[in-house]
Amino acid sequence: MKKTIILITLLFLAITTFSQVKIGYANLEFILKNLPEAQQMNQEIEEYRDLLNGQIIAKRNYYQTLLEDYYTKEENGYDESLLSGMRDEIAALEQEIQMDMNNADAKLAALSNQKLQPITEKIIAAINVVYEKENYSYIFNSADGTGNSIVLKGPEGDNLTYRILEEMGVVLEE
Repeated sequence: MKKTIILITLLFLAITTFSQVKIGYANLEFILKNLPEAQQMNQEIEEYRDLLNGQIIAKRNYYQTLLEDYYTKEENGYDESLLSGMRDEIAALEQEIQMDMNNADAKLAALSNQKLQPITEKIIAAINVVYEKENYSYIFNSADGTGNSIVLKGPEGDNLTYRILEEMGVVLEE
């Protein structure tokens, strides 16, 4: 009898503890896409990308002009010492263009990380506020980063996407 009472008590405690777990989810990609700061960040990154591309295109155009000048002078029989200097300049410019192209992606990634850091911190702070206010045990991202949903089925009341956005001062028209 004593064992039965202990077993029933343990079972009751387990059920009570389990029923207190509150799980929420949010679409962080959607949140990020709808933040004015993120939209500004994307615009700044796009402008920087255009700047880098413009610099590379300008160097390519100069490279092309230099190459055409070299071939013209070579055909006209210019001195080998002049042609050799031009070849060196062309080769150096070619390497510089290649380095610029390789570095452009790294520069864009660094700028993106720099701009994304405070936005991410703001999102996390809002998630923490909603987590505390509404007594959630867990809040999961509902998407896996490639746009595929991780949450297959869940109560719409536990979708915290709009509540997190509201906590950040963003109100969307539905």
